[in-house]
Amino acid sequence: MARTESVLSIFLASPGDVTDERNRLGDAIREWNRTWARNLGVRLEVIRWEDDAYPGVGVDAQDVINQQLPQDYDLFVGIMWSRFGTPTGRAGSGTAEEFDRALQMNRRGLGNPEILFYFKDTPIPPSKIDSEQLMKLQEFKQRLKIEGVLHWDFADSDQFERLVILHITKHVQSWRHIPRSTTAILTNFSDSPKADRHSMTMQSEVTSEEDDGLLDLIETFEERIGEVTSIVNRLSDAQNELASKTVQGTAELQALQAAPEGATAKQARRLIAKVADEMMQFAARTEAEIPLFHAAMNDSVAALTKAAALSVAFGSEQTQTAKTAALALLSSLPTARESMIGFKATTVALPRITKELNQAKRKQESVLDALIAELESAERLLTEAIGVMDTLLGGAN
Repeated sequence: MARTESVLSIFLASPGDVTDERNRLGDAIREWNRTWARNLGVRLEVIRWEDDAYPGVGVDAQDVINQQLPQDYDLFVGIMWSRFGTPTGRAGSGTAEEFDRALQMNRRGLGNPEILFYFKDTPIPPSKIDSEQLMKLQEFKQRLKIEGVLHWDFADSDQFERLVILHITKHVQSWRHIPRSTTAILTNFSDSPKADRHSMTMQSEVTSEEDDGLLDLIETFEERIGEVTSIVNRLSDAQNELASKTVQGTAELQALQAAPEGATAKQARRLIAKVADEMMQFAARTEAEIPLFHAAMNDSVAALTKAAALSVAFGSEQTQTAKTAALALLSSLPTARESMIGFKATTVALPRITKELNQAKRKQESVLDALIAELESAERLLTEAIGVMDTLLGGAN
């Protein structure tokens, strides 16, 4: 059956080195629409030059894009990584020019369009490093700070997709307080001054989809959050086990050195090799757990926010119970992260005695860095998801 929806448009700007993230934004918007559109009466659309521009003539290619793409959009999303872009004659790059235009409109329109800017914080392959481009990137970051634009870093495409969904949801909420009644949502949102100026309504034929229901989503969240907790516990146990074995190995080496005849090089090497082997086993075990943690964390956050969306119209004690579980995990993650940071410091402090131990140290440091980054990412995602739930469900409910 036909229904009316408010449509909010999102302008995507970036240089050409973040193609994956540009595609992921499209995926994120499709997921957002599946998750939120029915309950909020709001549908999102993405404006991208590759989809909405067409061949034409102007001062330069960017000028053609400026002429052809709509300028009455509601949200500007910028993404950068290793490249700043090519100068246009009016700005340092096409992305910078699009940002300038958005910022000017934002200040003239008293906050519209909203601006979200993201920077990919991932090592750049040596073959792609351009020192001039990197310098311009840093200058642009500094300019964002001066202009009062808060930007976010992300570690990979999965994290970007999850973060941008949560941030867009927060911006939709900020445009108009969301009541519990879906009917009231649509009426009040359409009455909003911003909706009048920057949104249009559309009639859409909606077909039913075999989407998960509230109970399905709560069950998925509980299963996946349980997996996250189990992984954190396994890693903590593995860390404690390795620490105990390392202490034991050190004690055995000291005992040999304290013996009247002292420790022979062969005896010392055997003990050090044993410690190095145990460190490599720990690194392999941890390395295998990281992708499992990553997937379970993303799935749990997605299920949690979808459940919150379905709870808007009628509320749910089960959703509040899920939020309590999310808060419990959030409170435990900093402890796990700090423990791993301390463990890494202990690893770094080990003496460079043998080749085997040096290799084990490097491997363990690398794996611990990856794990610490995942724990930090999990904290950010959970914090954002809980913030969305607080706004949707009233926070104190």
